[in-house]
Amino acid sequence: MAKVSLQNISKAYAGRDLFKDFSLEIPGGTRLAIVGQNGAGKSTLLKLIAGVSEPDSGKVSLSTGARLGYVAQEMEEADLGMTLLAWVMAALPSWKEFWVRYDAAVAAGDAAALDALSHEQASMEHALGYNPEHRAKTILSGLGFEEKHFHSPISGLSGGWRERAKLARVLTAGADVLLLDEPTNHLDLEAVSWLESFLCAFAGVLIFVAHDRVFLDRVATHTLFLGEAKPIWRPGSFSQFLVWREEMEKQWERQAAAIDNKIKQHSVFIDRFRYKASKARQAQSKLKTVDKLHKEISALRGDRPDVRARTLDFSLPEPERSDKTVCAAADLAYAWPGRDPLWPPLTFQLFRGQKVALVGHNGAGKTTLLKLIVGANKPTDGRIVLGTGVKIGYFSQHQTEILNTEAMVMAEMRRMAGPKATHLECCSTLGLFLLGEDYWERRVSELSGGEKSRLVLAGLFSARANFLILDEPTNHLDLESREALVRALAEFTGTILMVAHDRYLLREAAAEVWSVGADGITVYDEGYAAYEAAQMAEAAAGRGDAGEACAPVQKVSRQEDKERKRRVAELRNALYRDIKPKREAFEKLEAELEALLTKQSEVEAVMADPETYAQRELFARLNKEYGELSRDAEELLARMAVMEEEIADLEARRAALVEEA
Repeated sequence: MAKVSLQNISKAYAGRDLFKDFSLEIPGGTRLAIVGQNGAGKSTLLKLIAGVSEPDSGKVSLSTGARLGYVAQEMEEADLGMTLLAWVMAALPSWKEFWVRYDAAVAAGDAAALDALSHEQASMEHALGYNPEHRAKTILSGLGFEEKHFHSPISGLSGGWRERAKLARVLTAGADVLLLDEPTNHLDLEAVSWLESFLCAFAGVLIFVAHDRVFLDRVATHTLFLGEAKPIWRPGSFSQFLVWREEMEKQWERQAAAIDNKIKQHSVFIDRFRYKASKARQAQSKLKTVDKLHKEISALRGDRPDVRARTLDFSLPEPERSDKTVCAAADLAYAWPGRDPLWPPLTFQLFRGQKVALVGHNGAGKTTLLKLIVGANKPTDGRIVLGTGVKIGYFSQHQTEILNTEAMVMAEMRRMAGPKATHLECCSTLGLFLLGEDYWERRVSELSGGEKSRLVLAGLFSARANFLILDEPTNHLDLESREALVRALAEFTGTILMVAHDRYLLREAAAEVWSVGADGITVYDEGYAAYEAAQMAEAAAGRGDAGEACAPVQKVSRQEDKERKRRVAELRNALYRDIKPKREAFEKLEAELEALLTKQSEVEAVMADPETYAQRELFARLNKEYGELSRDAEELLARMAVMEEEIADLEARRAALVEEA
């Protein structure tokens, strides 16, 4: 079985070590997810394993004879003239050539050659199937291509579909070691689900980079975390890695606190007696002990798996209240010139506080519908009306539709923030989105995709919109930035209409899902879980109508149900506004309690010293202080217990409303 070996590899970029003397054995059957912040070296590691890039030192090796699968960055000019199916199958070993060699061996009576060819045939059939053309078509269909595309030239495909074609070619060719860099980019939800199933059945070594948390959890058997400290290899999914890291953080904090407490106790003795002749030897001994403890705590901190850089963490401002009806569409239709309408006429309403995700296959018109609402496109028929007091914040997956790429970052921030925003506010907002002073005088065109996305988010933050329209808002963001955005959207009390392929975002931040397609809009009131269950039922039953596979499924036009959901959303948001200040107050009490307990521990340590006990007046004063600290701590604990019950009650009521919705 194939395996991958990394032996003491080092690689530096722009004067920074991405890897230094890093070794790792990746056995056959491993599906390894490489995770970490942007710039941590994830794609670089794939290139090193693929042989596209060379390490500065060390060695990368694969098992003898192992076939490598890696998606090329660019297509050759000659590739563009080939038809899709022909280009995908061109990567396959030629069966025709195999049979020519087989016939020659039979004619020559070469038993050794026939024996070798039989083994080769078995290997090829295991990897490719007896009918490789059928395999290629199955993979192309799984990735979303229709049969009419199979014999069309690649030059007619858009950039996103060309990326799918490159992935199809690598999967069709087969490999013992498969390297994938963001394979879910450009895929719709159905194609991602198919790819998950394909990769979970892959028998070789799979090493991949992805920012889709659901994909990571479903596919990976192991996780390699690349951070500011040394890389960490752990068995299990990404979520299991996060649980392990949190447990280790707590363990290290407890160990560090215990060592720190010992240092403080010894230091009190040293400071008091180091110059007293009768105690000098003891003080000197304790000084050596303290030095040893300092080394111990430094080593402990050095072994921590993640010395994190600053990450994105923000909450969207509380929006101004708008009309109950945020957006209403009546008999809305749109058709590209010379084509049929994308959908039958749509009639729907969005109410204040609703959080809706639009889903559907690529080309279903999801982005077009968003552009109709923001006014970027004009309806072919029907109309859209926005409610009074509605202020739209728009995030386009095509950043150039929002950003002036020739402007400087600070100038663009001022434009998006509006004339009332002060320079200090613009600076603070850019800093909040990890675009500090070093970025302010850069051109927007010089920013990476993730930095541009954070700049657009900074603009949304400054706009203080109450109706967010988001088209693939997690594109280009690393995992930690995505999770920060998901938290902010989940807590946002305004209205959201979004298109996304990030299933973690859909699960956590969308209360309901609207499936857009040739049949119009179908609503899944119970959110993404209900939609996903419907898709699975449809696939199992072999039916084409996703709506029939999910209950309950309702049409958007049922106004009574919409009004009920609006009221529930308002109540839920009101409860959140009550919970938030209580949580903040509770956290302040926690901090006060921690300070009290630390002080209590310090006093207790001094009292435990025999020299202190010998000084009756000092001991009595410390004993009184210790008692006061104990009473204060008990009083704080009582207040926290009451507040904890209040928060739990409010959260239970909010959870009940979520169930009701």
